[in-house]
Amino acid sequence: MFDDIHNLIERCIEREEKAWLEFIDRFSGLVYYSAKERLKRNGYSFSEQDVQDIVQDVFIDIWEKSMLTGVRERHKIKAWLSITGQTRALNFMRKKKERLLSEEELFKVENIVSDNKEDYRAELIEELERAVEKFPPREKIILKLNIAHSKTHKEIADFMNIPINTVSTIIARRKELLRKILNSTT
Repeated sequence: MFDDIHNLIERCIEREEKAWLEFIDRFSGLVYYSAKERLKRNGYSFSEQDVQDIVQDVFIDIWEKSMLTGVRERHKIKAWLSITGQTRALNFMRKKKERLLSEEELFKVENIVSDNKEDYRAELIEELERAVEKFPPREKIILKLNIAHSKTHKEIADFMNIPINTVSTIIARRKELLRKILNSTT
C-alpha cells in the first residue's frame, strides 16, 4: 500500500492509523528478529512471550513518544528499528534479571512482599497454590499478586515490567479457569 518508506513514516508522524498499521506490519518481523538474535548472542534465557513483549513495547513507545520524528535518515529506518529492538531487548532482560529472584523462590506466595499488612487466610493461599500449580510461572505470579495480595493490574504490570494489557488478558483468562478448578474441588 505505501511503497515509499519516507511517505509511510510521514503518515505515521501525522498519526494516520492506516499508515501505522502498515508500518507495524512491515517492520514487526525485523524488530522481532533483531531482539531475539541479540538475546541469543548475549546468552540470555528468554521465552517467546518475552520477545513478543519487547516488540510490542518498541512499537508502543514509537507511537506514544512520537519517536519517528527523531529519525533523521528515514531511508535507514530498518537499521534504526533493528538497533532499537536490540537495545530494548537487552534493557528488558537486564531489568528482568535484576528484578527477579530465582524462579523457585519467586513463585512462592510467602516470598511476595505486600504493602497490605492484612493477615491472609492460609486456606486461601494453599488453595490458590494448588489451583495454579500447572499454570506457567509468569501467570502464577500475576494471579497471586492480584488475588492474594490485591494488587491492581497496573501495579502488577509495573512490577513485572510487562504491558498492562498482557496482565489484564492473563487475569481474565485464568480467573475463569480458576473458578472452574475451585468450584470442582468444593
